[in-house]
Amino acid sequence: MTADELLALVGRYDAWVYALLMAYSLAKTGPLPMVAGFLSYGGTLNVALVVAVVLGGTLIGSHLRFAIGRCGAPWLFDRLPRFAPWLALGAAAVERYQWWLLPAYRFAKGTFTLVTLGAGASALPWKRFLLPDAFGAMAWTAAWVGGGFLIGSMGELVDPRWAAYIGLSLLGAGIVATAVFGRRLRRVLLPHANSALAQASRRRRAAAA
Repeated sequence: MTADELLALVGRYDAWVYALLMAYSLAKTGPLPMVAGFLSYGGTLNVALVVAVVLGGTLIGSHLRFAIGRCGAPWLFDRLPRFAPWLALGAAAVERYQWWLLPAYRFAKGTFTLVTLGAGASALPWKRFLLPDAFGAMAWTAAWVGGGFLIGSMGELVDPRWAAYIGLSLLGAGIVATAVFGRRLRRVLLPHANSALAQASRRRRAAAA
């Protein structure tokens, strides 16, 4: 399939493309919105609608996970013992670094579910989660969709493949940053995570008594 045929296919089934973007943004924080931003510049997709579905999807995804963490943390601790330390680690990270972590976590690979579930499992009130998470969602949407749109606006000066290259580069930078800082951050947060696990265990024993 040629690039022109692909663009024609996207234009023909644009409603499904928007639905895919919504589902993708709800589930992940990868580079697909940058590709959508690039296509928006040429008119294949509507840029305002792309921004709306990407922003809406990522906000629904974060608040859905927060609700699961808030309502289902005891069940997750009991039924998924291998995941419990990670959930406790996410909760400790949010409680300790919430003001810089919540606006920025979407830019790091593999942290979307960990941080938002952890936020729900922590003592953080939903109202204090709402604002920094919304700011981060807007920044992430603007960076990915706006970056793709900017590349498209460069026209013939930039090969279209650079949209994918830049997206992969940003994704790689997120992976490197997570690898470099993740081990040190885990060491700092591990005592807090162990404390959270101990508190959860005490609560379960008290509820069973």
